[in-house]
Amino acid sequence: MTAEKPLRIFHINMHHKWGGQPNRILTTALGLRARGHHVCVSGPKGAMLVERAGAQGLAAFDDLELHRGFRPASMWRDIKALEAHFRAEKYDVIDTHGSQDTWASAFALRRLAAGERPAFVRTRHNIFPVAKHPLNRWLYRQIDHVVTISPQVIPLMEGLLPAEAFTAIYSAPDPKRFDVGDCRAAVREELDVAADAEIVGVVARLAPEKGHRVLLDAAPAILEARPQVRFIFVGTGRSRPAIEEQAAALGIADRVILTGFREDVPRLLQAFDLFVLPPISGESLGTSILEAFLMERPVVATDVGGVRESVRDGETGRLVPAENPAALAEAILDQLSHPNRAKDWARAGKALVEAEFTPEMIGRKTEDVYRRVLAARR
Repeated sequence: MTAEKPLRIFHINMHHKWGGQPNRILTTALGLRARGHHVCVSGPKGAMLVERAGAQGLAAFDDLELHRGFRPASMWRDIKALEAHFRAEKYDVIDTHGSQDTWASAFALRRLAAGERPAFVRTRHNIFPVAKHPLNRWLYRQIDHVVTISPQVIPLMEGLLPAEAFTAIYSAPDPKRFDVGDCRAAVREELDVAADAEIVGVVARLAPEKGHRVLLDAAPAILEARPQVRFIFVGTGRSRPAIEEQAAALGIADRVILTGFREDVPRLLQAFDLFVLPPISGESLGTSILEAFLMERPVVATDVGGVRESVRDGETGRLVPAENPAALAEAILDQLSHPNRAKDWARAGKALVEAEFTPEMIGRKTEDVYRRVLAARR
């Protein structure tokens, strides 16, 4: 807990469903509360993040719509609701995490008198480039500081703010969630996977940028060498129909299991023989890799964005070029063919996560950013 004056902090995100962004926000909020700060978590009504924050005893605010796209009436309603909330709660810091919530917060803050405005921090989660058109340039001039979840995100925003206005803070899984006991056999029985099958699993949103298509393209070569392999995709998203069609076209639909959204990811990870994350773009860190390492699962991933921060080729796992099914198949077969070495690398990955990717670090480093911003404003 900090010895300085506790801060009043507001986190807001536009997503309704659960995923990497909401998970990072909740971890950050809990880490800041553990350091003695008052934290409110906000999002659209019914958002899973707000519900989970409330269940953890955090303050929550969800009188918002935060619709995507250009909806002036809805945006104006959100701006007015945020303005009233900011006036009433007198926060020290507003931390936004998505596009719509950043714009709404920026306009709401502009409606406050200069002396009333809290510090404005933007946390950037993905690695898609930020267009440097006049509207975005105006938006970023309202922002005091940008936090990214890996160093690879920062160059994409150069020119919008000075270099000292960016800080990278890794995401981190909560290690307490990964003490699940021995449930490998039970999970395999539940998924109807034979005890002697080898599970190659992915935990990621079903979206084109996550690269499920590339893994499926690699699957025939993998199955030719190791026909006992089964592929399990954990997650939901718009790519599910395309994934099912591709698996059927390749004649491997019976080797691919799509579980949908699951609350028990640590249990599923324990049943995997190999964890794979094959993104082709947009992956700023790969938090699910950190979770796999905590379960000591061997890892193969593609070298996109910040993935190399945790997957160090030949040390903690295998790292291959993106959109290269042949290279991906070779790395997967290499890991499955050398289980003892793969386990050693997985243990090294776990040690790395426990040293450099912890919730305590998120809380401490985020607080440090806030205090530096507030000091500079004074």
